[in-house]
Amino acid sequence: MTKNQKSISDFLRLADKEIKNANLEEAMKYINKIFSLEPKNVYGKAYRERIISLMEAKGISRVDAERKTLEAKFSEQIPDQIKEIPKTETVEPTKTIPIVEPTRSPKADPAPTKWKWVKQEQQIETPKIETKHNLIKRSAVASEAYKTLLMEIWSDGAITVDEQSRVESMRETFAITQDEHAVIEKDVRLTSYLNSIKDEWRKGITNFDALRKKFLVTDLEQISLEPKVFQLLQSLQSNGSVLVLDDEVPFLSVIKGLLSEGGYYCFTATTAEEGLQLLDSMTPDIVICDINFTKPNMSGFAFYEKFRSIDKFLTTPFIFLSALDQDVLIRTGKKLGADDYLLKPIDTEMLLATVEGKLRRSRELRRVN
Repeated sequence: MTKNQKSISDFLRLADKEIKNANLEEAMKYINKIFSLEPKNVYGKAYRERIISLMEAKGISRVDAERKTLEAKFSEQIPDQIKEIPKTETVEPTKTIPIVEPTRSPKADPAPTKWKWVKQEQQIETPKIETKHNLIKRSAVASEAYKTLLMEIWSDGAITVDEQSRVESMRETFAITQDEHAVIEKDVRLTSYLNSIKDEWRKGITNFDALRKKFLVTDLEQISLEPKVFQLLQSLQSNGSVLVLDDEVPFLSVIKGLLSEGGYYCFTATTAEEGLQLLDSMTPDIVICDINFTKPNMSGFAFYEKFRSIDKFLTTPFIFLSALDQDVLIRTGKKLGADDYLLKPIDTEMLLATVEGKLRRSRELRRVN
């Protein structure tokens, strides 16, 4: 473990302690120290979202909560390497009280009443944050943040005893019930298994029995995953995988056929929401997305922003698609950072040339980095 990793681990532990004691702004100070060491740390992002949701539960608006988290800073500099704080039991204050020994009959013991002074522990309650799950407001984003933490932990297979301890602490901090945890962890575990299959395949490994044991995949789970594994291997054997989003089913069928003939593996979605769900188990090499979807579904621009907010898709080529030849739409797409903009009806040669060019450029950049 590097010096920075050790510091981050210590700051997380201290932030977790402050959250449990309802000292939210103090907790955020530790999280901001993490961001000073690693600006994109997933644990820091998750804890920041949890702190904001707890502030909202106290009646603070989200805007004010976000401002407070940004302003949270220590008045004094904290050393980059904080010392491990030993886990010792709190020493409670004590007081002495007299205990009277019962007197005996004068005949049996004529001695006067005896007094002894003994120490008795005084119980003092430490204020704690309310942990009843049905009383704590938890945003959907916080649940996603918890899922992100599990993805980080499960990325290399079955978790260790230390990692399990951290998960339990995070589960309490994020107010995740045991049933919710079981559902989220299963999804994370199987998604991590599929991601590892992709990595192993690229290394030339085609037997995944060891991975099954590593990710604790049961026989029933393996059977349910077979279609996804098959699709994944097909995409790996192709020129590349393409995710296409459009709410016109006939158009999707046509473009999928064109891309398949060009040697690409294509998977499709009719809404942006469906596309986000697919991204949990599939990692496209390039995305082609319509701008306008039937309301109240998410727009293509909104999907793009969510897509780019996922770290692993920061550099994945993204092409907007629209039947509307409007300068304002094209400018908006380019301002957001999209790689290209295609118009319907699609020209087959232009489509294939654009996809090939963007993928080649993307692979060249990955080799350089």
